This record gives sequence, structure tokens and C-alpha cells, in this order.
Amino acid sequence: MMSSSEFEDWAARMDLTEEAKKEIQRIRQSPPARRVGGGRNNVSGRYSSKKMGVTIQFESHKVELPTIYMMEFNDDVLEYYDQPPKIKMNYFQSKKDKNRKMAYWYTADFFVIEKKRAYWVECKTEEHLIKKSQEKPDRYFRNNGRWEFALGKNYAIQFGLDFLVRSSSEINWILQRNLEFLEDYITNGHIPEEQIIAKIKEAIISAPGITILELIQNAEEQYTSDDIYDLIANNIIYIDLYNDLITEPESVKVYLNKEQHKGFSIIEKSSRKRISPKMIEIKNGNSILWGDSAWTILNYDSGNKKVFLYSKSTNEHAELPIHLFESYISEGYIKAVESNNNKKSNKLNKMIAEASEKDLEEANKKYEIVTKYLNGENVDLNVTRRSLRNWVKKYNDAEELYGNGFVGLLPKTKKKGNKNSKLPPETEEIMNDVINQSYKNIKSKTAKQVYRELLVKCEELNIDPPSYQTLCTAINNLSKYEVEESRKGRRAAYKFEEFYTELEFTTPKHGERVFELAHIDHTELDIELKLTSHKTMRPWLTVMIDAFSRRVLAFYLTFEPPSYRSCMMIVRECVKNYNRLPNFLVLDGGKEFHSVYFESLLAFYGVHKKQRPAAKSRYGNDVERLFGIANKLFIHNLAGNTQLTKNVRQVTKSVNPKNHAIWTLETLNESLENWFNRVYDNKINPSLHQSPKEAYEESINVSGSRPKTYISYDDTFILMTLPSPKGKTRKVHPGKGIKLSYSYYWCDQFRNPKIENFQVEVKYDPFNIGIAYAYVGDQWVECQSEGYKYLYGKSEKQMKIITEEIRQKNKLYSQNNTVTAKMIAQYIIESELKEEELVYENLSSTNPELKVYGSNDSSNDENVNDSNSNETDDIYDDDDLEIFGELI
Repeated sequence: MMSSSEFEDWAARMDLTEEAKKEIQRIRQSPPARRVGGGRNNVSGRYSSKKMGVTIQFESHKVELPTIYMMEFNDDVLEYYDQPPKIKMNYFQSKKDKNRKMAYWYTADFFVIEKKRAYWVECKTEEHLIKKSQEKPDRYFRNNGRWEFALGKNYAIQFGLDFLVRSSSEINWILQRNLEFLEDYITNGHIPEEQIIAKIKEAIISAPGITILELIQNAEEQYTSDDIYDLIANNIIYIDLYNDLITEPESVKVYLNKEQHKGFSIIEKSSRKRISPKMIEIKNGNSILWGDSAWTILNYDSGNKKVFLYSKSTNEHAELPIHLFESYISEGYIKAVESNNNKKSNKLNKMIAEASEKDLEEANKKYEIVTKYLNGENVDLNVTRRSLRNWVKKYNDAEELYGNGFVGLLPKTKKKGNKNSKLPPETEEIMNDVINQSYKNIKSKTAKQVYRELLVKCEELNIDPPSYQTLCTAINNLSKYEVEESRKGRRAAYKFEEFYTELEFTTPKHGERVFELAHIDHTELDIELKLTSHKTMRPWLTVMIDAFSRRVLAFYLTFEPPSYRSCMMIVRECVKNYNRLPNFLVLDGGKEFHSVYFESLLAFYGVHKKQRPAAKSRYGNDVERLFGIANKLFIHNLAGNTQLTKNVRQVTKSVNPKNHAIWTLETLNESLENWFNRVYDNKINPSLHQSPKEAYEESINVSGSRPKTYISYDDTFILMTLPSPKGKTRKVHPGKGIKLSYSYYWCDQFRNPKIENFQVEVKYDPFNIGIAYAYVGDQWVECQSEGYKYLYGKSEKQMKIITEEIRQKNKLYSQNNTVTAKMIAQYIIESELKEEELVYENLSSTNPELKVYGSNDSSNDENVNDSNSNETDDIYDDDDLEIFGELI
């Protein structure tokens, strides 16, 4: 971002007026005008911009996100701001009434400052712009091949600035995908050593146009795929980023520089291939296609050079200047209505396509006979003269009607009965009205009740009623989605919604490499875990899964419902496992994902966030499918699983999962980790045709390990994952320190009299209550709990589970849920005693002779106290000793 002096220098070079400078400064100093959301089908999110040092909002990852990438990696762009302050759009109510001025407030998508210009930007899909141009052609129109928004342009002109409209059709998706792939290498700016560069260049010189895959395969450990991508990102070697897809390394050719790449020139965007428009005669009454809508030319005013149009389907009128109308024709936005020849061709193709193999075989035999007859050859076949004349007539008729006589020889398939409705029009009309009013509403009436209402209405109007079966048939013929939406709402109807199929070339929904895209979600597992001897609870599982390889990057198990703590812990676990984070995280609309702590953590490490539409589970099908697999193949095979509780009335005390719970949070956590790593990771995924582990390793080999994205799992990172308590600060009590939920925390810096009785900023680890952090003397200082000694030597996993179980037990027996150092000490002492009991019981059950060990029976003293006795070999076998050692 520019400093104040740099902005003044830029404004001077641009020769801006004071009003323009004030307007731009207002934008630069204002927060986003609104927080965006994705709507029903759009994926919205936050892009962590290194150029701007803040997160940039986008409402659509198919239009606005690509625009962000173009601004982020364009050296001419100095600054860009999302959702700039609202601007007032002035317009006249009608062209005739010039005195009645109207206005409304408008928020653009971006404001951009380049080296030589500044402008507002509005991003729209091509389909939306075409629709807008039909509704309000005086506001949205194309000029010299580019879309314009007249009201925005008028507002910008008063400041000497500009207003641009970006269409989805202008996006070069190959360049977009290449930028996403190279983002890690571009932002880090790392250049390999000269020796490595020389080796790569030697390989290119020896075979100009060598593919990326061949270059990787010929490395012979002299360089890596990361070195190749570093050189491409820094323009030291060359590929055509605008036309060659880097994720297809087997076909992307590499050159030393642009000059060596003969026959190509780098262009700013790929040109759109258009079909040459059909001739359109501008004549009153002629029909045209504008977008997807049919319009009729009402009048061509040659004097004023305007074309007046009318759409019968929407009952709308439009008025276009002739130059704009002609430009739409040349660019393919307005097309001629399909000619009769085209209609004939389409019907001909349809008749051939609908013919069965038997029909075509019969037509072929007839065709051979007819052509011989028409060519004057002797037809010596078992065919009557009458049949031959009939076939020739059908052939000639089809030749004249469709331009092809063959289809006339196809057998005519007899229609099975008259399928048209036999109901009187008035009966059918009243039946449809009753269905729409009484059946398709939230009351969810039965078909029988709706039929009774139909009988009453037919009697009132003296109309013959249809049968009940006819009504049911009409209901069954309705759209399942529409019926479910009207009766149960949009979310219930989602399962009947058609799958969205992308017809255009954009970014793959699962990404193109590992760690590009990952999903995070939560689920409550179908199992009861043992909390105390009398209490059980169901745990929550939080998972991060890589979208490309379907590999589980991290998981977190807790009794706590989804919260920002679970989100931050899953991020911590991912870094702990792989020392890196995905470029994009796909999340749902849960409030835990909108926590300030969580979003700050993602922004700090440059992770971009995508939010999938509400109640659209298909957008997160990777993680949803994982939950189903984990429950079906693992959880449902454990004691205490809750499958039976789906039919609550059938659950008795003897089969109640709560009475069969034997798993604890700790044991399930360990087993689940083993299942993910040993079973799921090696299970063939049907959509990948390989296991997640194989897909992961293959992608790393080709797309690079990206060492510059390495995140050290150290105190600095752990500190970033820690939240602050409510209020963020705590008072330093003399001689005691700061007070948090569990106990007092102390550090030597609290001895300073200047700190005592003052508030300090605090962070805490919700899963490690032994420590906290206080911001003292311009740095974060670790503070130890008064019960820290009881936690000494315990692993992070043990501390998390101890804390979790203590908190849950407190919830069961008290309301304040306060965990003290004394409670922790008591819990650990009890746990150690329990361990000793478990060891003793285990050894006693496997070795009956051991039951006398440690007893008060004096008859066994000889065996117990005789240290030289060899009977210990009979008492303890190797397995017992191994179990004993593990438990101790």
C-alpha cells in the first residue's frame, strides 16, 4: 500500500482535482461498506492479500475471485479495495420527464488504483449483463466490445475517474488456474542457486520445447519440480501462461524465454471465438434472439436511427440505437431466429436419432431397392409392384419435405393410444387451481383432503369433477422440487434439486493439487463414550480433508460442540502433521468459522476462505462423504454405537448404548487416528481410482513440495492459535498474578511494581490449562499455573483430554464449571491409582498365580520375598511385561 507521501506524488502525476483526491482518500480510509454473503448458489469468501495486507471479500469465486487474482498479480495495480463506500446514482424517471430527478445508493465491488488511472469495478456474469441490458438498455450496454454501466460512468466522470464493468466472459481461466497454481512461488519470490538454474537451462537448450513432465523426469536429483516452478514464477524460464495449463505438465512446453517461443505472443487475455453471425434483416415484424429471449422488431426509425423491440414472453419493450444494435449482432449477442432449413435439419436428425436398430435395418433394405429402381436397374427381389411404388412415393416426399429421402423409408411407429387429457377444459383448470392453492402450501394437506375440497368447488360451479385417481396422477406429474419446496421449504427440497453442471471451462471444484483446497466440518459421532462410571456423552469430530486427494489432513475429537476453539485446534493439528496449511479452506456458514480469532489466524498465514452456500451440502460432499464412511466402516462397529437410537421406542435398557459404553475420549482418539492412517488412507477411492495416500504422493511429486510454505510448529505458531479470554485483559494481583477460569498464573515479570494492579492482555490455551500468556514489556510472556507441577511431563494429548473430561464432569455436578489446580492434581492422582489397578487386574486375569502377589496371606511370603527365586519366569511372560511397561 502507498504511504501518504506516495499517494500525494501519485495524485500529482495524475493531476487530480481536490474533489477527486478527497473521494479517493475517503475510499482508502473507510472499511468495507458491507460484509458480503454468497447467496443461494454463490461461494463467497475472503482472500488474504499480501499486496494490501488485509483480507479482501468476494461474493463469487467464479467472477470476483478471478478479478482479485488479476489485480493481486498485476504490477500496474498499486491498491485495490473491496466494497468501497456507497455512491449516489442519479437518473431521470423517464426520458420525456427530464425534470424529475431520481437517485439510489449503490455499492461497487472494487475500487482500483493503478499507476496511470483509478476506477470503480463492477463484476457480473455475462448472462446477468445480457438480462440487465434487456431490462434497462439505457444503463447497461456494450460499447466497442466492452460492457458499460452508464450511471456509474457518469458518477466517475465528475472526478476525472472511470467506472469499469468486468464480465465473466473476459476471464482467461487458463491464466487464472496457472496463477492459483504458482501463487506460492510468486509470493515467496525465491530464486534457486545459479548451479541449479544452469542445470535446468541445459536441459531446455538440449531439447527446446521440452515438456514440464519430461523436465521433472530428467532431473536425476540435480533439481526438483519446486526449482522449475520457481524459475517460471520469476520469468527466468518461459511457458505460455495464457494458453498452456500448467497442471497438464505432459503437454506444457518450456522455453528459455519468450523469443524462443516462436509463433506465440503473450496477450493480456484470451480472445473469444465467435461463430459468424447469421444475416439479420432489420425489418418490421422480423424475429431475433437476444440472449435466450425471442424479440420482435416493432419498428426501425431510420430518421432517429433507433430500433424498437418487443418480447412477447416477458411483455417488455426495448429501444436500442442502431449502432448498438448492429454491434450486438456482430459480437453474437443478437442472433437470427432459426431458419426453416435449420428446423428441417434438426427434425431430420431427431428422426434418425429416435429410430431403433431394427427400424434402420429395414430402412436400409428399402433404400437399396428404391435407389436401384430410380437408377433404372432391374429389381429382381421379392417385392410387389404396389409396395415398390409406395416406397418410391415416400422416398420422394421425404426428399422434398426434409431434403433427404432415406427418412421416408423408416417404419412408422404407431402411437399407443391417445395420451391427451380427456377432461373438459374447465374441469382441468379448476383441478390445477385447487392443487396450486391447497396442495402446494405449507399446510401439507393430503391428496384425499385436497380432493374433497375439489369436489366442493366443482359442485359450487356446477362442473363435472375428475376422479380421485386423475387428481393423484396430476400431482405425481408435478415437479418434485417445486412440490417439496412449497410444502416443506427450500432446504427440504434441496435433495430434489438438479445437479449444477458447469458448461464453461473454469477451475475444477476439487482443485488441481494437494493443499490447494481443503474442507473443514464437524459431526457428532454415533457412539456413546464413557465419561464417568455412570455418565456417558457423544463426542464431536472436526475434520480437515484435502479436496484433491481426499486425504485427512487433521482431525480433532472433543466433547465440546463446534466452536472457534475446535477450528483453531484443527489448524494447529494440520501444521503439526504437515508444517503447512492449504491455500483455500472451504467452510459452511457456522458462526465458529466467523470468529475474529479464527479469521485473524488464517489471514496471518495467508490462507484464503471460501464459504459454501447455506443448506447446500453438495458443496462440501468430500467431507460429508468422509463422515458417512467413518461412521459406517468404523464407529458403527464399536461397542456403544448409537444406531439403535434411531428407533427410540425400540431401545430397552439391555440394548441401550449408554449401558454398553466402554470407549473413552482418549482411547477413541487413538483408534480413530490409526483408522484414518492405516485403513481410510489406503482404501481405494472410487472417484480417484486410487487411494488418498497414492493421490497425495503423486501430486506432491508433480506439483512440488513447496518448501517456502513451511510453517514451523513452534511457540510462535501455537501462540497464534490461542484465543483471548472474554474482555481480553486481566488484572495483575500482587504476589498472585492473573486470574483465569482455572487458577492464578504467575511469571517473574509480574514482580515489577509498575505492572502490579494494572490490566495486561492475556491469551490462554483452552486445552492446556497449565500455562497462559501475558503481554508484558512489548512481548508475550509465558505464565505458569499454580498447579503446573501436576501437569509436568504430560503430553499435549493427555493435557487436552484431562482438561476436557474435568470440564465435562463439572458440568454434570455443578453449574460454575470451574476447574482448579487442586482438581487437576486430584484427577491425575486418581488416574495413576486407576492405572495401577488396571495393571494388577490385567496380570491377575492372565496369570492366576499372580493373585497372591501383594496379599496379606503369610503362606505366600516365601515366594514374594525370595528375590533369587526363578519362579518369576513362570509368573510373568513377555507379553505381560510389555503390557505392564506400557501401562506404567
